[in-house]
Amino acid sequence: MIRIMATPKSAIFDAYFNSMYGMARLMRSRAAHSLFSMTVRKNQILLAFLVAVLTVGCRPTETQNDTETSSSLITDALGRSFPTGKTYNNIITIAPGATEIVIAGGGQSRLIGISNVDSYPVEILDLPSFSVLPMDFEAIVALQPDLILASSQVNDPKQVDMFESLGLDVFYLDGSTWAGVYDSIAHVGQLLGTTPAAGSSRAALQRNIDHLTAITSKIEDKPTAVFLISAEVNYSFGSGSYVQDILTWAGMESLTASFDTPAPNLSDEWVLMANPDVIIGSFEEGTSASTLLEHHPTWKGISAIKNNRVYSIEPNTILRPGPRNVEAAFEIARLAYPELHTLVLDRP
Repeated sequence: MIRIMATPKSAIFDAYFNSMYGMARLMRSRAAHSLFSMTVRKNQILLAFLVAVLTVGCRPTETQNDTETSSSLITDALGRSFPTGKTYNNIITIAPGATEIVIAGGGQSRLIGISNVDSYPVEILDLPSFSVLPMDFEAIVALQPDLILASSQVNDPKQVDMFESLGLDVFYLDGSTWAGVYDSIAHVGQLLGTTPAAGSSRAALQRNIDHLTAITSKIEDKPTAVFLISAEVNYSFGSGSYVQDILTWAGMESLTASFDTPAPNLSDEWVLMANPDVIIGSFEEGTSASTLLEHHPTWKGISAIKNNRVYSIEPNTILRPGPRNVEAAFEIARLAYPELHTLVLDRP
C-alpha cells in the first residue's frame, strides 16, 4: 500500500513550542519515535523543518512598495497596524528567520539581542541571547527593546498579549511564502527607516533568482526530484511551500509540488514508485546513496540511488524561510548540473 501521511499543522505547532521532547509525546508514530531518538543535530534539523512547514498555507501577502511614505501604516502578519514614522533604535528578534530578514532589511546595527537558537550570521552571535523555548520574558524585558521582531509561523501569536502587557511592541513578520519573506524585508525597511537598504537586498535577491532561472528555464530535460529532511524519515514539502520555489529556481521538477498537505510524510513505497532522478535533503555531511539504502533498502532500484544523485544541502538555508533560500537554490543547481559548477551567487 502506498501511503502519504499528512502532518497536522496544529500538532507541529504544539510540538515546536513544547520542544523536541514534547513533540515525541505528541506524535506517537514510529516515525516520530525515530526522530526523537536522533542526535541533537538531527533534532535541530527537525525543528528547523517544523518552522518551515508552519509557514505553508498561511495568509498570503501582497507585494509591497519599497517607497511608502513615512506617515503610512503597515500591517504585520497578524493583521495589526504599525506606523512607519516611529523611531526604533533597540530591537530584538525572537526567531532565527526573523533575524536574517531584519539584517536583509538593513537593521543589523539596531539589534541588541537575539534568540539562543540563532546561528547566522556570525557577526551577531556575540549579542545577548535569551531562551525562546520557553520564552524568557524576564530576559527580554531586561534588554529594554523598543521593538521585537517575531515570525508569525514560529512564534506563538498568543504571546502578543504578554508582550503588550509588558509595554513591548512586537511586529510579526510573514514567512508563509517566498512572497511573504520578500515583503517582510520591505516591512523591516519601512519600520526602521532603512528602506534603501531593504530595497537593495530585495533587488539583489530578485536579480539572483532571475539570473538562475534564466539558465535553468532553458534546460529541456529537467530531473524529477524529491526533497527529504533526513536520511531516516521521509518528511517533505507540499504545494504552496517556498521550498517548491527553491526547487523550481534550481531547475528541478518536484514530485511533491501538487500535494495538498504542507508536510507530507512519504512512505518508502511512494518514493519507490515515484522513482525520482534526484533526491535532495538536509542530510548530514557525507550522506550518499549507500547511506539512504541503509535506512531504505527497497530503494536500490530508484534512479537517484543507481546514479548516485543524492545531494545534501545546508539545512538552515532551505529549512529556514529567509533570504538564504536563494543560496540554497544555487547550491542545488550546482550539484544537480555539473556544467553549472561555476555558478556564483551575486551578493549585495
